[in-house]
Amino acid sequence: MKFLIRTLIILSFLFYSCDETTEIGIDELFSNQKERIKVHYIEIPLNVSNVYYDSVRTDDGDLYFGKLYDPVFGETRAIGYAQFLYEPGSDIPPMPGEETENYYAPNDSSIFDSARLYIKYSKVFGNDIFDEQEITVNQIEDTLFSSALYTSNKFTEISPPRGIIGFTRFKVLDKDTFLTVPIKDSYGKFLLNRIISGAQNIELMDQLRGIALVPGESNNQLVGFDLDDSESKLVIYFNNPVAFDGPNSPAMDSLEYVFRFNSPLTKHYSYYETDRSSSELSIVENLNKNEKFNVNNKIYWQSASGIYPLIDLGNFHTFSDTAENIVLNNVQIVTGPLENTFDVSPPPKTFYYIAKENNEINPIGIISEPGENVIMKDNAYYSQDTDPVEYVYDSIISFSYKGESTVFFQEVILGNIKANKLISYPENPNSFNHLVINKDKFYLKVFYTKYKDSN
Repeated sequence: MKFLIRTLIILSFLFYSCDETTEIGIDELFSNQKERIKVHYIEIPLNVSNVYYDSVRTDDGDLYFGKLYDPVFGETRAIGYAQFLYEPGSDIPPMPGEETENYYAPNDSSIFDSARLYIKYSKVFGNDIFDEQEITVNQIEDTLFSSALYTSNKFTEISPPRGIIGFTRFKVLDKDTFLTVPIKDSYGKFLLNRIISGAQNIELMDQLRGIALVPGESNNQLVGFDLDDSESKLVIYFNNPVAFDGPNSPAMDSLEYVFRFNSPLTKHYSYYETDRSSSELSIVENLNKNEKFNVNNKIYWQSASGIYPLIDLGNFHTFSDTAENIVLNNVQIVTGPLENTFDVSPPPKTFYYIAKENNEINPIGIISEPGENVIMKDNAYYSQDTDPVEYVYDSIISFSYKGESTVFFQEVILGNIKANKLISYPENPNSFNHLVINKDKFYLKVFYTKYKDSN
């Protein structure tokens, strides 16, 4: 029976591709069956609430730092934590005119010149682009572990004032550039001496532990950094007055040794403090984890602050329980259109995760058993693929999220998948893109074929 239904679904895709109502395809292929086969279209409104998650993973993707007040989502203060290590250079000398990172090494005669931290900008939230921001680079008290998971509510202790290793003021006038932070000479000399002494990365990690990027009290921007970019690095500048044995320790000036943030042994994440007491979502201050809520007949979405849309599929179940002898031709989850498209930054795409009765999602199951925990692409249900379906935001024409989930909803009808609630989830939960939309902008577009009983 399951094979038969899926065969009918495939045929219905062919019908649907002929014409929006599929009647052309049916006329041509089933001219003698027209009285038994009817194609219908219905829009099913979806009941949607918000749900509050008290933390999200922030150890993947961009590193955020800064402060931002939003009258809707509240005031957020972000501290970025990161680690860096060096990779020894190649034994092969660089070609003339080329550079090979860390090929030229310091030796016992090396003289420290300076140290700089460079971090590539990725995103900036906040409209006051000409306002000066402050950043303090601190050592941290505890080591970060590359194998651990870090979330937005994990605070790592920062060393007292003696642990300050860098400070600067800056303006983000061009997101395609990078931030430069002067590093204290004492810290730079320590790093240079550890390189000269041949300290291994594991030993060095235990000593360095990591750094914290702390915003100034008057900051009014949230700044994202791309630590995987080649321009993100900590550089020790030094001179070698005396050559040592080997070709990679010559007597040279203006040498540099580079530390990187993207080693498999390093970790980075962001910690967020959010005060919503004077915001439109002040109700969240008194909510428990995973608790749903409704405010102003609107739906709010800002994943980094733990605010997500929670979609109830009750109306779809009512439809499928009362309909008989149907096969779904095409089903789309519609979010939109946005009414105010000026100066908005909605998440560029959304996935749909199946929520449990307590509104939780199953992060492990999303990876290990995606068919039971996430809406997959239609063809994934017939193959070994497990790719989730993407609903991409159309910022040009419809100002809505577009995608298709026909097979998923047919599997729900057949009882092969149990799903009562869905969570709209962005590609990366550590994002401050946001959406505010009326509750009646969520619905299903359903094209289905109804087969009349031959008796």
